[in-house]
Amino acid sequence: MSNAFTFDATEEKEMAKLSFRDAPKIVTSELPGPLSKEMLETELGNETPTRIMPNAIPCVWSAAKGATVKDPDGNCFIDLTAGVAVNNVGHCHPKVVETIKRECSVLMHNPDATNPNRVRLGQMLQEIAPGKLKGNVKIAYGLSGSSAVEIACKFARAATGKSYIAAFQGAYHGALGLTLSLTTSETFRSKYRPLTPFVYHVGPYAYCYRCPFRMEYPECDLECAKYVEYQMLSPYSGIDIENVAALVVEPIQGEGGYVPPPEDFLPAIKAICEKAGILYIDDEVQAGMGRTGKMFAIEHFGVTPDMITLGKALGGNLPCSAVLSRKDIVAELDPLSHVLTAAGNSTTCAVASTNIELLQDGLLERSEKLGEYAMAILKDMMDEVEIIGDVRGKGLMIAVELVKNRTTKEPTRIEELIPILWSLRDRGVLMLPCGRHDNVLRLMPPLVITKKHLDKSLEILRDVLKQFQGNILV
Repeated sequence: MSNAFTFDATEEKEMAKLSFRDAPKIVTSELPGPLSKEMLETELGNETPTRIMPNAIPCVWSAAKGATVKDPDGNCFIDLTAGVAVNNVGHCHPKVVETIKRECSVLMHNPDATNPNRVRLGQMLQEIAPGKLKGNVKIAYGLSGSSAVEIACKFARAATGKSYIAAFQGAYHGALGLTLSLTTSETFRSKYRPLTPFVYHVGPYAYCYRCPFRMEYPECDLECAKYVEYQMLSPYSGIDIENVAALVVEPIQGEGGYVPPPEDFLPAIKAICEKAGILYIDDEVQAGMGRTGKMFAIEHFGVTPDMITLGKALGGNLPCSAVLSRKDIVAELDPLSHVLTAAGNSTTCAVASTNIELLQDGLLERSEKLGEYAMAILKDMMDEVEIIGDVRGKGLMIAVELVKNRTTKEPTRIEELIPILWSLRDRGVLMLPCGRHDNVLRLMPPLVITKKHLDKSLEILRDVLKQFQGNILV
């Protein structure tokens, strides 16, 4: 099936210039190599053990280019992480580097002051806003996805005068303050209670592969959405809907397993929000900025949200986030009532604008096409790799869910997944896990990855999964 796809040779040649051509290339006898091991030991001696990458996948990044990464020992890897969906336009894209060099010598930090780059970015966000939000938003800037969600919830409470924020089961919206309460993963929540109050969780999210109702789409008639409506509108559900300001929804759940819902699920959820009189906040931090083949993942579903949170790939190489709110929602916010010292940094705003331009210059279409190509290969791979239970996604936001048994769908355990991740690294491919059971491999490379590098990484993935499946299958 993958043979049905054709790629322009000239475009592939141009994309190849953006990455290290020799990836994957492993030159040390073991990983991490000696220099990397020394750095890891020093760093972990200085820092808390809370970080994911050096613990789950011991690896040092000393240089990165396009869709490739080098460590200080000279090993070169294909990057299927994009810095956790941050480097959508690729690592150190020449145009981004040029922007940083030019702008950082002119103006960087400013005290939340007006500057030309901030004005330009605001205009661009107005123009790309989806649906009826186009030209009809007010923007607030943050420093991370977590801060964007915090800002959106803060503004929703102020605008509605209501206290509660709702989120879905399986959600990830951040790991600080209110966002940690909205997130449902015990990995992030376990030792940090008590959590912020005034939060409800509804669901299930439309995770069709693991439907708790044991139904099949579309014959299910969206039973999951109907249950959400019952939870939110039934007088006996325990949810004080009259005091709920907003529902925060990922258009495709990220840390919860790269779960794309059926096309009519989110419209149904938006209709429920309207019936309940609450705001719909679209969390695009991981799924947005071209990752799914459209600028915003919500565009796949024909829904116009009330507010949008952006992060990760908006700034790409520099930390930047934003909240886009329908103008009338935030019209009555008090002047001087929201302060975030480093938000709206001039150089960062210039980089965000460059990222948007690059995405609009063919990368959205590239993400869609490469995603369809990769999905076709992965689904073909299921014929020989029995531990792949499900392949799903949109664009280059793809899940490969691993199971011990396809019939029972028993998930693999994290202690079985870690050796797979390490073996991939040892062969020169970097991937990260996610999912409710930590059994999902997520394919989220920079959108500039070449077909050649994508083919090689999928070939290595096939080999590694075949190598391990004998010890996993039950």
